[in-house]
Amino acid sequence: MLNLSTETSVAELEDGYPATLATLKSTGMFSNGDTAVTIGELCMGFGLHPQIILDMLQRAQLREAPSDIDISELEGLSLPDIVSHIETVHHQTLREKLPIAVERVAQVAAVHGGNDARLLEVKALFEKMAVDMENHMIHEEEALFPMCRDMVENGAVKPTRCGDKVGGPILCMENDHTQAKEELAQLSQLTDGFTAPASACGTYLDMVERLKDFAEDTKLHIHKEENLLFPRALETQKALPKST
Repeated sequence: MLNLSTETSVAELEDGYPATLATLKSTGMFSNGDTAVTIGELCMGFGLHPQIILDMLQRAQLREAPSDIDISELEGLSLPDIVSHIETVHHQTLREKLPIAVERVAQVAAVHGGNDARLLEVKALFEKMAVDMENHMIHEEEALFPMCRDMVENGAVKPTRCGDKVGGPILCMENDHTQAKEELAQLSQLTDGFTAPASACGTYLDMVERLKDFAEDTKLHIHKEENLLFPRALETQKALPKST
């Protein structure tokens, strides 16, 4: 694995790190030109703190895009339409389903937690994840999403609580994603891969299905943001007049 730093050049990424190079290019910071240019130099020209890009590139090295997720039908959408899609398909749906799932987990833990202490861990973990997800969605809706719409509709970024650069909220979102992925793995482990015991009651079976649905939706939600929304937002900001 390449030890990324501000001194890492585009040429180094070209030498065996295609996914990381593709992530860099998706930001709009580099397409063609002198590959001796470093990440630090690109960030300076972009007016962006290098740690934001370094974190994105580091994640590109660590993660492989799920092969079973195809979002190619969304690639033709405008940035505001991508935002609206995520709000409608994921945020709205989560707010409808999460309270029921949290209640179902609590019911199962109350009845069966004495026989399987892992269910108490599932309850604590899932309740935390539900709160974190709501905070994540609020952050996006108050900062990143308005920025994305402003860039296209007004040709500028209206400052939010995260400043006037999309890189700020994107870095926060990326950190949230990293934590969510780790917690989804814990949730899967605690539920034996989202399966129920052979003798499970209907409530238990319903809980498992809701947790599985949440995990699948969250993975798709994250994938769309990391592989479509965030790169498009950075690319759109890069194309704005320098005065913005």
